[in-house]
Amino acid sequence: MPSSKQPSSEPPNSSERLSSNLIVDCARLEAGTVDCIEVLRRCQLSDLVLPCARVLDDLLEVEVMLRKAAATYLAVGQVRGIWVAECRRCLEEVRGPLEAALDEVFEWEPLEGETWPIRDQRVDLAPASHQVAILSLPMAPLCSSDCAGPVPERFPTGSAAPPPANADM
Repeated sequence: MPSSKQPSSEPPNSSERLSSNLIVDCARLEAGTVDCIEVLRRCQLSDLVLPCARVLDDLLEVEVMLRKAAATYLAVGQVRGIWVAECRRCLEEVRGPLEAALDEVFEWEPLEGETWPIRDQRVDLAPASHQVAILSLPMAPLCSSDCAGPVPERFPTGSAAPPPANADM
């Protein structure tokens, strides 16, 4: 495993700000010493990819506010990144902003597919952030709305031309 002290090809300070750890200790919420915990982290999560699009360098910015609500924790915020895909017409690379709302519930006894687990007064925002990011990737992006494709004469993208009007009728 490479050491974090090795030189990086990324801009200065960018690798120092990255985290793959989105585990948040909620003991202060549980004790009632704070009303909320603000989380703002740049992280790198693996497998942020679909067959049609991916998150650039698997990098996300997660901005979440955690609050206690009865026996649960509520995580409300945003997940941001940049997506990369091929234009569905011309197959050139296209990029766009990924901005997705994160609004999740964490419980001691989570419901499969509905809520996330609390373990040892900690919540892991990574699985929820991953899911939200994947669901926000475009399925069939275009580089522009007027993209004509690679061979517009052979494969026109507009609507079919109306049949010529018959002058004899």
